[in-house]
Amino acid sequence: MNNIYIFGHQNPDTDSICSALAYENLKKQLGYDNYVAARLGNVNKETMYALDYFGIKPPKLLKNLKPQVNDLNLSKTVVAYETDTVKKALEKIISKIGRSIPVVDSNKRLIGIVSISDIVPTYLGMTKKSVLKDSNTPFINVINELKAEILTGEYCHDTIKGDIYLSSDLTEDIKLKREDIIIADNNEKILEKYYTNNCCIILGNYKEDSHNNINYDGVILSTHYSVYEIIKLISYSVPISAMVKKDSLEYFVTYETIDDVKKNMLTSKHRRFPVVDELGYIKGMISRSNLVEINRKKAILVDHNEKNQSIKGIDETEIVEVIDHHRVANVQTIAPLYFRTEPLGCTCTIITKMYEENNIPITREMAGIMVSAIISDTLLFRSPTSTKEDERIGKKLANIAGIELDKYGMQLITAGSSLQQETPVSIVNKDMKKFMFGNYRIMISQINTGDFEGFYSMFEDIINNMEDICQKENIDLAVLMITDIVVGGTELLAVGKARWIAENAFNLGKNDISLFLPNVFSRKKQIVPSLMNAAKL
Repeated sequence: MNNIYIFGHQNPDTDSICSALAYENLKKQLGYDNYVAARLGNVNKETMYALDYFGIKPPKLLKNLKPQVNDLNLSKTVVAYETDTVKKALEKIISKIGRSIPVVDSNKRLIGIVSISDIVPTYLGMTKKSVLKDSNTPFINVINELKAEILTGEYCHDTIKGDIYLSSDLTEDIKLKREDIIIADNNEKILEKYYTNNCCIILGNYKEDSHNNINYDGVILSTHYSVYEIIKLISYSVPISAMVKKDSLEYFVTYETIDDVKKNMLTSKHRRFPVVDELGYIKGMISRSNLVEINRKKAILVDHNEKNQSIKGIDETEIVEVIDHHRVANVQTIAPLYFRTEPLGCTCTIITKMYEENNIPITREMAGIMVSAIISDTLLFRSPTSTKEDERIGKKLANIAGIELDKYGMQLITAGSSLQQETPVSIVNKDMKKFMFGNYRIMISQINTGDFEGFYSMFEDIINNMEDICQKENIDLAVLMITDIVVGGTELLAVGKARWIAENAFNLGKNDISLFLPNVFSRKKQIVPSLMNAAKL
């Protein structure tokens, strides 16, 4: 069941935060588990004082409700593994729309995409005797493709390390290695005619009663296929890893917005794109046709009903309820909804009444945060917006919370009077995204600022914070982009045990603390692809 988010307005005050938390609790007490309290901005000091006092954690931060890739109807897709043979990959591709499928590694993480047009030209060019060696073909692939049995011996490597010869190709000047492979007919006296140096021998047209007693130190495979068929089939055993498109790979992550997807699709030469989750695991394939049907997110608005005060993407969200004490503004909905507004001093007064109407007991914690919101919005009932109902509810909640209303009220209001400043932690965490490039965990943060002087005043603290995150969250590489549109580029910082990825990607010197990248503004288009390619080196 999809979540229904409950949140107040942008730059939330105590009523917005506490209303969301209290209404989530009410819904859960009524038996609904898919309601989630959220916030649209930082928790101010006044609100934090109330939450800390009553031992309540702040709700989750919700940056936007724009439709995301995860809201599309993603059907399961067939994938190829990088070790799959050409034949197996073609069998998977041929019945699929677009004639292309994602390719994953042994951990089922996306590494590329392959299509018929990628395989066929490469496959047709496989004529050299070193084709299996050059393609790092697993020996087991040869066995499986030829439906062969091992008569004796064991191949000395997991992948083919030698060349392929027909028995008719063998001459006295050819010096066979143990890793080489000879293809011969079962009727040939291959062991009697040639010095094979215990290389691998594939016998075609094999009969069950042939070679019952074989004395040979190398490996001998038998198959019912003829020599001609073996030559054709053995090339099918080549893995597709060398044919996979990696450099020009374009994919989408489940958290990306549909707006961003549309923009990227319009500028792309591709028609179908893999979708992965934040860890790189494949979730499906999408094309433009998938963007028609989107599962809209659902939300409940508390302490506001004006769209310009609400979250990004509210126009594309299904609003199912509104609980508010302000004027009715410009909310328009597709379907009917529960809309409750009352001319009271605080939204938490309304929510407390809903507890009463449903005979739901109010805990000390819920009473504490709701009375805090009422104190804040009514200025301890001195505001002209305060009503007798606010006072009744406030006194009741204060009694349940076990506080002296006036004393606690003054402490709460005083706590919120100091100014909040930017910190190194908030800079690094403001717009952070995490990625998986192969086995490497990468964190990329970005801030847009023109205040480089202010930034450099806390430069060392920012680097220390990035290094702490790497250690605590097991991040291999932490990157911070300080972007300035006026200056025309990005100052890039990189720390972590895999800093060499950034050094290779951007020619960042080992002794350089940071590097300015002119005309670089996009994390997705300009930073991520370069780091991803460098991580494969």
